[in-house]
Parts: sequence; structure tokens; C-alpha cells
Amino acid sequence: MYRTLLFSLALLGSLCAQAQKGTVTGTITAPEAGKVQPMPFVNVLLKGTTAGATTDLDGRFSFEAEPGAYTLLVSFVGYEPVERPVTVTAGQTVRIDVELKGQGIDMEEFEVVQVRDREAEGVMLMERREATTLVQNIGAQELRKKGASDVAEGVQKMVGLSTVGGRYLVVRGLGDRYNSAYLNGLPLPSPDPDTKVLPLDLFPTDIVERIAVTKAFSPELYGDFSGGAVDIATKRATGKSTLKVSLGSGMNTRSTFQDFRTYNGGATDRWGIDDGTRAVPNGVLAQGSTINGERSPFPINFSPTKRTASPDLSFGIYGGTSVKLAEEVKLHFTGTINHRNEYRYRSGALRIINTANTALIDYTSETWSYNTQSSALGSLALDLGRRHTIGFNAIWLNLSSDDVRLTYGSHFDYQDMVYARRFTFRENRLFTQQVFGRHAFGIKDRLVIDWSGSSSAAKATEPDRRQLVYLYNEGDAPEDYRFNAIDRLENHRWYSGLVEDETAAQVAIAYRLIQQETEEGFRSILTLRTGGQVKRKKRDFGYDIFSFNLQTLNAANPDGINVETPDAYLNNTTYGAGLYSINNVTGPEADHFISQDVNAAFMLAEYDIVPGKVKLMGGARLEMGDQQVIYRRQSDSFFQPKRLATITSTDVLPYAAVKWDLNKTHVVRINASKTLSRPGFREMAPFEYTEFFAGTKNIGNPELRNGTNYNADVRYEHFPAAGELFAVGAFGKQLIDPIEKVALATASGQLQSFRNTGSAQVMGIELEYVRNIGRLVGRDSSFWNDLSVGMNAALLHSELRIGEALTTSDGAAVVLTNEVRPLQGAAPYQLNFDLSYGLDLGNERKGTITLAYNVNGPRLFAAGANGLGDQYELPVNTLNLTLRADLSKHWQANIGLRNLLDAPFRVEQETPNGTTLISDFRIGTSISAGISYLLN
Repeated sequence: MYRTLLFSLALLGSLCAQAQKGTVTGTITAPEAGKVQPMPFVNVLLKGTTAGATTDLDGRFSFEAEPGAYTLLVSFVGYEPVERPVTVTAGQTVRIDVELKGQGIDMEEFEVVQVRDREAEGVMLMERREATTLVQNIGAQELRKKGASDVAEGVQKMVGLSTVGGRYLVVRGLGDRYNSAYLNGLPLPSPDPDTKVLPLDLFPTDIVERIAVTKAFSPELYGDFSGGAVDIATKRATGKSTLKVSLGSGMNTRSTFQDFRTYNGGATDRWGIDDGTRAVPNGVLAQGSTINGERSPFPINFSPTKRTASPDLSFGIYGGTSVKLAEEVKLHFTGTINHRNEYRYRSGALRIINTANTALIDYTSETWSYNTQSSALGSLALDLGRRHTIGFNAIWLNLSSDDVRLTYGSHFDYQDMVYARRFTFRENRLFTQQVFGRHAFGIKDRLVIDWSGSSSAAKATEPDRRQLVYLYNEGDAPEDYRFNAIDRLENHRWYSGLVEDETAAQVAIAYRLIQQETEEGFRSILTLRTGGQVKRKKRDFGYDIFSFNLQTLNAANPDGINVETPDAYLNNTTYGAGLYSINNVTGPEADHFISQDVNAAFMLAEYDIVPGKVKLMGGARLEMGDQQVIYRRQSDSFFQPKRLATITSTDVLPYAAVKWDLNKTHVVRINASKTLSRPGFREMAPFEYTEFFAGTKNIGNPELRNGTNYNADVRYEHFPAAGELFAVGAFGKQLIDPIEKVALATASGQLQSFRNTGSAQVMGIELEYVRNIGRLVGRDSSFWNDLSVGMNAALLHSELRIGEALTTSDGAAVVLTNEVRPLQGAAPYQLNFDLSYGLDLGNERKGTITLAYNVNGPRLFAAGANGLGDQYELPVNTLNLTLRADLSKHWQANIGLRNLLDAPFRVEQETPNGTTLISDFRIGTSISAGISYLLN
């Protein structure tokens, strides 16, 4: 694979090599408010060719072209197009400056178009070229083109980024605890109890303007990341009244129109919202008590039902407008509501083996899932002239899954076969309110003040999870099964809830201390940036578990139990007769409280060593953090005072960077920094949890401490033309006291926790390539010019070295097999490739066909223990096809085919005798179609 990628690098280098060309450069301006101002985002093109560019924030453009005589076309919405003759000479630069003239319009429309264009691919690359940080952007336009329906799918299109389970972010091989999530520049809490970064599939792309991922630290970011900081920018008003209504449907080859297992739930389940049906019943006794009575306090609803899986459904409404309140005062409104649902089925193997390669557990697992995603966004922005803006955002997100999971097969603890059924409803919800403002003062905005604040509430509930486990002999009919009354905890009802609240506020000040006047305005020589941030986060979590004692019920049914009708045995009659009992077995560790307070101040300077060529950035962040967990252990008494674990630190995080503009299209960036790794809330909480029947148990560790990370990056970027990019970079990271999941010594051998584990290194190479095929092959024809290719690849090496024997205060020792291994979630290679073709359908109709491919190398799924090797998630080849068309001025249509290859998801376990497949399933191919009506 390494040779293949090196060959690809050489091939791309040869393709990018060009004969000697000439350069066309200049500045585009226009009169505004009595002054001539530079015009950003203007399209500049040589007519009859694909050579051209988009002007930067200072109105400048520059591109290369073959020698010859041309006509330069300059166009921008709301202005008269300009054509100028130009002669390009090999090895020389020709300069053309153009002043645009308005078409008798209100110049304020010019500002609105800038906002809308921020979703375009070319603008994303232009902003990246101008940025002083190592940032990657992907806009709404590219997300639509590549068929990404949520942010999780969107980030997978970016170099060095992937997700675990389609939800959880991995950046350069670094998982959840090394990453951060922001919404419009403000930190986000997570409604998922297992993660620091919220599940990214919570955000539909319908509400997203762009996604920006910063891979290298700068002082204005919170210091607890080393992988990446994802900032999701939501949609904003475009300045003109717009209304868009969308409707879509779809199907999956493994579920739609097939038998679908489900159960009796609540009246609003179809919308992904529990209506209270699953709430803990009133009157149940306290922890440790046995519940008795004539009637069961719980609903009688263990029996499964069956239906036919319906097609997927999605709909959305988006609207925006602007109102002029006074001269240079505008109020912008944006609102959107979206909902989608899907029925999914998957089946596969689930095994646990020993060192002799013998299966201790050999199960088949089947899961039927009904999933929903709902969102609502409201946004207000008030422009008080060109230099002052204040605004407000409110966002509501709801993600739900409703599962029926069957697990059946052999288990080493039982002579009989095991059959388990679990009903699980999960709901993750996030509500965020944000206020923000931006104010500029002085000539050419010499002083800029940005401020913002947010209040967020994230909730995760798993109400009334129901599980029954049966024993049977191979060949038994369903009515011949019997309850597993040996392990009482296996038959239960479970209720859990999590609430995480977070408030944050920040202010940033930028001042051009030294500036130089030029023909194009003022150039910054020395800019100082400073500011402060505060964040307050707290999480409450608790659960209740009620177990069913079914020994007497088994004895009363010697001929067996029908697994399809458990409600015939677990009902008010049998409960009143004393044939089974219910115990509240909630332990003292069930409830815990975690908080995190962060206060920070930062300062950095940007100094043009060589004006317009070499910029030096340096600074530091002072961050004071206090993280606490208040808890009890499982072995504690209910009367024992709760324990307190605290991590308090004050850290200085230095940063230095260089940006070297070799010329207008070639940029070199170097970055070095120090950052932190704070333990995730779930990693500190000493609460034992099994995600699914026969799954590995996990428990937090309140004795964790912060890790320290040292990071270095270097990257070369080439922007040959508008919307095109060639970039190659290298990075390295040294992690001190990294936090990793480890196996603990237990009788079952199936308990995992978290430890600070010595040191780790990560290093890699990243490659990006976006090119128009017409320019690439030197063909000037409509077919080749409408074809574009995008590719990014990453090679990565990670190595974790476990320190001395690791134990906790309760004596649980780590029993890892390999003292040296890769970081969990780190893939040795990653490849994304897409090919797009633009169609001219005539009469202002156009379309796009995009084929997108993705694959990650084998990555560590779980560390091996007790003599067994590590578990690896094998590569999954994913191929998607998206077709989009503007059928008219108002109608748009799209067709998407996802996971065309339906490749298996597999996990292998290393053993002394080779490797064994321990997990294997497929998710099917999904086909969707949608239509939208746009009124503006």
C-alpha cells in the first residue's frame, strides 16, 4: 500500500508539471459608499478556456495560462460583466485591474451574495489559502454533491478524518478524547454518555453552511485536543427571501418491505420522541427492595410484534429573508425544520475465543432498528452598518434509535444454547442558544472585537430497556424454551438518564499594531490578538435496574416457554400468584455527578517578516481547568459518603507557526504546539455498563489524570486555479500519559477500563488533490471541462508503549497481551476518491453526477488480553453514487445510492495460531430520491 501511494504521488506530480506558462494577475474593485473598495469572490476567466480564478478578500486574483491572445471576462452578480483583451506571454506576468459598475442596484445586495457564496467549493479553498491556521473546509455545495446527509458523513470526505460506527470522530488516528466540537465557534456538549465529542450524525447537512476542521492548535482554541477541532457553521440568511420545501423517500436492500421485528412502544415513537410510556412506574420501592403486590407495577409488554418495514421518509422546510430597517441597518432571518427516518436490519456473527482459537461464545446476532433524526434551527442577525453585527441562534436536535436485538448460540458457561431478546429505545437530544457580535473600528477595520456566548443542554435517555434470556437445546421448537433463571440480572428492565449542561462565553480582540499603506489599502505588518474564555460544564447521570426472578415460573411451566409470547407468562395473574418477583437491584454506583470548569486567556502575534510573503505567528494560552467526579463504587454502601476525584491544573500551552507564500498559488505552512488530553466524563465515571447482550463490560476510572501532547505539522499547498488544490503534508505527535482503553483481570475476562498508559507517537503523511480534468489532460472541450476529480489519502503510523504494570486502588490489574501496539482507532492508511461530472440539460437546467469511494486500513478495535492478540476492524470499501439536477428555476431533484458494494464489516482477533473472524455483518445498499421546490 505504501508503494502504491508513493507511486500515486509521483504520478500526480508528473501530471501537475506544466509547460512554461504566463501569469495573469490584477485587482477587482467597485464603488461602495462613495469609495472604491476591493471586491472579493469575483469570478475571473479567460473566455473559451478553463483558466481563471476567484478574487480573494482583498479583491486580488492570479492564475497561470498558456501563451496566447484571449478575452478576460470578469463577472459578479449585480454588476455589469467586463471583457478586456489580454495577451499571455510565456514566463511573464500581465496585470489587469478592473473596476466594476453596478446595474442600478442597491449595493447592499453585494454583501448578501458574499454570505451565500461561502457555501461554494471555490470559496472554501480561497479561505483556506488565506488562513493562517491548518484548517480544512467543506461547504454545503460540496456536501450536497457528494451525497453527505449528515456531518459525520461529511467529515469522512476530508483527508485524515474518519468515523467509528458512522458517528464518532477520529482525526489522524486519534479518537474521541483528543478531539473537540464547536458550533459557530462555541464549544458543544455531548448527549452521548460515552463520548466527549457529540455524535456528528446528530447534525443534518440541511442546516450546515460549512464544516471546518482545524488540525493544529492555535491559542484561541480550547487546549484539550491534539487530533482536530470540528467547527460546524449553521446556515445564515442570504439577503433575499427564500423558501425551500423538500420531500424524499428511500429504501434499503436488507430491510425495506421485509419482515421487521418491533414491539409495543409509545404513541410518538415514529417521531423519535418517547411520550412517557417508558417512564419508571410510580410506587416502585427503593434500591435493594423486592417489589410485591397483586398487580405488576410495570406494563405487560415483553412480547415482540412483527410488521413490514416501510420505505424511508424525509422532509424539510427552509426559509430566510432580510428586512431593511434603516440606512445600512438590516435584520436577517433564517429558519429550517428537518426530519428523516429509516428502517434498518443487520445480522452477523459475534464470537469470543480463547488462545487455542476455540470459541467460548459463538452467537448469531440480528438487529432491527428504527432510526430518526430531527432538527430545527432559528437564526437572527442584525447588521448595524458594514462594521457592526449582533445575532442569535437557537438549535434543537433529536436523534433516536429503537432496536430489537436477538442474540442466540452457544456460551461456555451453559450446557444449553442461549437465546436473548432486548428492546432498546435511545434518545439523544441537544438544545443550544447562542448570542454573538462583531464590531470593527478604525480605518480598514484596524480594531476588531468578537464576542459570543452559549447555553446548551444535552440529554440522553435509555428508558425501559427490556431483556429476557432463555435456554434451549438445539432443535427445540420456540415453545420448548425456558427462562434463564440462573443469572437473574440477565432478565431485567433498565432505566437511565443523562443531562449535561454547558455554558460558555468568549471575547477576542484583534488590532493591527503596525500597518503599511499600499495602493490596495492597508497591509498588516504586526497584528496582536488576545482574549479570554470561560466554560462551565456539568453532567448528572443515573440509572435504575429491576431484575426478574423467574425460577418459580419455570417450574410452573415444565413443558417449556414460548419465546414469541412471554407476556402470556409475565402478567398480572402470574405476578399476583407469586410465580415471579421483581427486585430493584440498583447499586450504589448508579448515580454520579461530574463537572468541568475551564478559565482561559490567550495572546498571539502575527508578524509579516517579509510583507505579503512570510508571516510568523506565535503566542500562548493560559488554561486553568478543574474537573471533578462525585461517585460511589459498586462495593460501597448506600450509607457511605460519596467519594470525590479531582483533576486540577494550570497549563501554559505555547504555539508557533510560519506561513510562507511562495507566490499567489503556492503556500508552505509550519506549526508546532503543546496541548492537553483531559479524560472524558465517561472515562472517569466508575459505572459498569454492557452496551448489548454478550458485549464487553466497561467501567470508568476516577484516578485518571491529564495527558500532555506535543504536535508538529508542515504542509505545502498549491492552488493552480479556482476550485483546484494540490497539497501534501507531514505531521508528528508525542503523547505523554495517553489515556487508552485496557482489559482488567476478572473471572469473566470481559471487563475494560481506562488508564494513563506510558507514551505514544503518531506520525503520518497527507495528500490532497482537486482538479478539473480539462486542465489536467490539456483538453479544452465541454466534456473534459465538466469533469473533475478529488482525492485525498493519508499514511499513518502510531505506536503506544505501555508503562509499568498498571493497577488501580481497588487492585484490578491490567492484563494486556501486547505492550507495544497502535493507538485504538488508528488506521495505517485512508483513501477518499470522487469523480464528478457536470451536465448541461439545456434551458437553464443543469445536473451533477458524483461517484465517491472511501476506505480505511485495518484499525485497532480492541486491545488483546490474557494471551490473545489485538482485535482489528478490517477495511470496508464504500462506494456512493449521487445524481443531482436543477430541473428548472424552482425545482430540484436528487437520487442517491449509498454503500453500493455492501461490503462486510468485519473484526478479526489475533491468536497464537493466526487470526479468527469474531464479528461479521452487512448493512445493505440504500437508495434514496428527493425533490425540492425553491421559491425566491
